[in-house]
Formats: sequence, C-alpha cells, structure tokens
Amino acid sequence: MKVEAAIATGTGSFQIDFIDVDEPQGDEVLVDMKAAGICHTDFDSLSWGKPIVMGHEGAGVVRSVGPLVRKVQPGDSVILNWAIPCGYCFQCLEGNQHICEVNSPVTSGNKASGGHAGLDRTTYKGQPIERSFSLGTMSGATVVREAAVVKTTVPIPFTSAAIVGCGVMTGVGSVINAAQVKPGRSVVVVGTGVWG
Repeated sequence: MKVEAAIATGTGSFQIDFIDVDEPQGDEVLVDMKAAGICHTDFDSLSWGKPIVMGHEGAGVVRSVGPLVRKVQPGDSVILNWAIPCGYCFQCLEGNQHICEVNSPVTSGNKASGGHAGLDRTTYKGQPIERSFSLGTMSGATVVREAAVVKTTVPIPFTSAAIVGCGVMTGVGSVINAAQVKPGRSVVVVGTGVWG
C-alpha cells in the first residue's frame, strides 16, 4: 500500500513523499499511524548520510497481522516501541532487555536491526528504505514485529500515547534506573529538556 511519509534525505533536510508498505508476514504487524512524537534524534536523522523514514515515537491502530501474531488483532490501539529484546545477548540475560545488544538500533550504532521487520517491507522508489529505529512512525502506516507493539488497555489519546515509546520510557527509565529515585522521595528537575 502507498502511504505518505517524512523521509530524511541524509544531507540535512527532509521531504514528504510516498512509500510502499507491504502486508505483514510471520510475526509482523501493520499499523495505521495516528500520531508520532518528535525527538531530537529526528533532527539528527536528517544528516545520517542516507534516506530514512523518520520517526521512532508513535501510536496507531493495527490494520492487519501476520499468521504468527498472537497478542494483537486488527482494530487494537497500540504504542510502538523500538527497544525490543532478543532474549539471548549478554544484556538480555542480565535483565537489561531495554539495551539489547542485538535488536536495539540505539545500542547497535543506529544500524538497521535484524530483530525488527526486514528492510524489504518498506520501499521508496522501488528500493528498500530504512525506518528510523526500525519503526518509521512519521508515515501513514508502518510494518513492525509483534514485539514492537504494546496494546493500550486504557483510553489514552494517540497524541499522548505516541511519546510513551521513547520520551516517557527514557524519562521514567532515568528516574528509576539511573537516579534510583524511591517512592515518596522529592526531586528537583533542572532544565526543561530543551535541546539546541
């Protein structure tokens, strides 16, 4: 199916153009994107030296699923997550699935992750195109592995849900894991996260 997407040129700019997104296979899920967050990494991706479908924060509705998908079905609202674990690398075995050495595009140097849906699932002008953090949420639809979607079980606006997969996950992870803030404690946040 053809959908519009924000495509980083790799040379400092982006364009809105059409991409082709294939139907899901195996354990893949096709998601109609309803909202995408914007992160400083999206600005960085403009200059990664290659075309890429932008966006790694997003929420949407499942359009269709591959035959091996068991946790979601068409019509389910989902949040997309780029940090999917492989289950067997050092970090996963240590309980650090959020920094999987195999499937995380961040910890594997922003390369396309073999643990996510294959590059050939999304094409631009007849050629496979990478998706930011293997998601590409700034498009009308994207195909991802089942492990990269989390079904929402409470009503939440798509615009709020979109930032959970990165901005909220990163912030909460920093508070719990790095700062080790305990329940009932008070903290001061210095700065507002403005990046420039």
